[in-house]
Amino acid sequence: MKGEKNIQSEQFLPDTEIIELYWKREEKAISETDKKYGSYLYKIAYNIVHDGLDCEECLNDTYLGTWNRIPPARPSVFQMFLSKIMRNIAVDRYRKNTAKKNVPSELVVSLDEIDECMAVVSSVEEENLVEDLRRILNEFLRFQDDRACTAFICRYYYADHFDDIANMFGISKRTVLRELARMRAELRERLKKEGYDYE
Repeated sequence: MKGEKNIQSEQFLPDTEIIELYWKREEKAISETDKKYGSYLYKIAYNIVHDGLDCEECLNDTYLGTWNRIPPARPSVFQMFLSKIMRNIAVDRYRKNTAKKNVPSELVVSLDEIDECMAVVSSVEEENLVEDLRRILNEFLRFQDDRACTAFICRYYYADHFDDIANMFGISKRTVLRELARMRAELRERLKKEGYDYE
């Protein structure tokens, strides 16, 4: 699969130079972005939409979105900037697809896992709660070790499979499952202490 390609295996332009190409409105910026981050972005899309054609369309939309945002934006962490655009586009595509039919997605599975901790906030009056939950989650992750924090983000933001996370760290899938279950339990307790007790 395209998403399995190793970013470190080739020589790429530094992010600052790629961003400068966008600022100069040179189309080479897109080809350099694809060369360096195409596989990484494709994998994010695939974890969410599970369809090769949709992934390619999400990839093209991500490059267009990047082109339209730089300038005026000058991202400090280009990879995170790209991944945020891709994730939003892929989630929108997933929602569009599921409005018509039932499309399996690792996104749904991973959100079901974390749903026991986090409530869905829908009303305008509760927007301040979203900010509070974001603060709590950021503080919670700040006190985790690097591996646990990365595993949590990979699973619940990028919707990575347990096997992929295990391979990334060279540990067993069982270890990943145990670590994430521990973190969910700790997060649930932290939320209860903060007054968010969802049953």
